[in-house]
Amino acid sequence: MKFIPTCLALLFAGTLVAVESTRQWTSSDGKSIEGTIKGLDGDLLKLETERGVFEVPLSRFSNEDQQFAREWVKNAASMAAGKTEGGTAGNTAPALGNFEDLEVGIWPQYVTAELEVDQIEEIKTDGENDYIYRTPHFEFQAPDRLSNSVVREFARIFEATYNFVDQMPIGLAPKPSANGYYVTKLYMTRGDYFADGGVEGSAGMFSWRQRGNEMSGIIKVPLSNLGVEYTGTRFIVDHNKRSTTLTHEITHQVMMRWFATPIPIWLSEGLAEVVSSQDYDNGRFKLNSMDRSIADEVTRGQGRDFRMVGAEKLMTISREEWSNEMSSGMGGGNYNSANVLAYYFLKLDGNGDGANLVEYLKTLTSGDPEAAKVAQEEFLLRGRSYEALEKDIADAWRSEGLKIEF
Repeated sequence: MKFIPTCLALLFAGTLVAVESTRQWTSSDGKSIEGTIKGLDGDLLKLETERGVFEVPLSRFSNEDQQFAREWVKNAASMAAGKTEGGTAGNTAPALGNFEDLEVGIWPQYVTAELEVDQIEEIKTDGENDYIYRTPHFEFQAPDRLSNSVVREFARIFEATYNFVDQMPIGLAPKPSANGYYVTKLYMTRGDYFADGGVEGSAGMFSWRQRGNEMSGIIKVPLSNLGVEYTGTRFIVDHNKRSTTLTHEITHQVMMRWFATPIPIWLSEGLAEVVSSQDYDNGRFKLNSMDRSIADEVTRGQGRDFRMVGAEKLMTISREEWSNEMSSGMGGGNYNSANVLAYYFLKLDGNGDGANLVEYLKTLTSGDPEAAKVAQEEFLLRGRSYEALEKDIADAWRSEGLKIEF
């Protein structure tokens, strides 16, 4: 099956998230076209092709295609609820957050990898990826053998990020993908990365696909973008370089099953930015000054003044608009703004316990985009205009030392 990516995000360094659900569609008069289903609103099918995104009456397609589209919508909703018709779907359609037992508002002071060296498995293969390394939750594939220091550093980054997302007190509850591991493919050079589908100008990408009730995904990234250098004889880690590209994409990866729900782009990217902004060292995220870490990130350490994208634009922007703005070089501020906004709803809004965000997330599990819009008004805006929300955001962040202007 040909892979046609749909751009969902471009990080500052150029990372990319993509989704695939592509097939040959046949019209009622027998003509065929390859396209990716993007949604179904009543009898109106939203389909992305090489020529663009179109909305076409479903009745114009074959009976088989019509059935596929309806099953696709049904499966997406089932995955969002964590169930199939036969019951729970295990790793292929795990339940979302266990909200019934959720204890909101209690954040750890730090998160560690909790990984022993003997938990890292090295597998020598004769394939394209000569070496495969596995940790309890991850598999990363490399074209050559990595030094022990590089393997240990990667293993700690992967597992610490997994634990970070898992311990966020909002019920994301990550689970392994269909094959039991979250997979990352590493490349010797940027040229190798681009030759294997990496998008020009990007520093890495995460792509996921849904086939029936199964979800799988992979991170692709060149080693040079992860603070790893090749000395001519072995790979070494440059500890002076942060691996924010990797932690950002790992966050997307372990949140993969949420992509079957209408989670807005600002929240998906904002949560990944919150994670990648935090102080990380030797397998540990320090979370006792999360607000300061974010303020440093969005201002690049240059003072404490930040010009934020308007709340209405940020909270209503589509994935396509987000991607287009980044492609045109005009959307860099979206990520910093999403970072600030996601943290506001995590720890500054209301009683500061993230309860309103959790109620909003509960609604997303229905898989209904219209219900998500209503939930945004009910639980995030809570009767406020966007202008009033902006004032509350600015006031809350001012007490954390960040001066925001819209």
